[in-house]
Amino acid sequence: MTALAACLFAFAALVSIWTIAATWRRYGPGALALRAQLEDCPESIAIFWKTTERRQTPALVPFRKDRAERPARRTVQTPGLEWPGAALAA
Repeated sequence: MTALAACLFAFAALVSIWTIAATWRRYGPGALALRAQLEDCPESIAIFWKTTERRQTPALVPFRKDRAERPARRTVQTPGLEWPGAALAA
């Protein structure tokens, strides 16, 4: 069974190498010529990146009109683990 797995792995590696080589042969010259094409272009392109800040909302809030969105908790919460007998010791 190990020999079969090794053969399948080797076959998959060869197919991957063949696919990468075929892609380089097909698209390589165009990718290498892209820099020259961009330098020959008389116009310039300005790209501006903008980010949007998102606020996480529950999934069903837009559909339920009878329930208001819960306000954020601003108080410090107590730890979730309480030891048995801790109240008696204090």
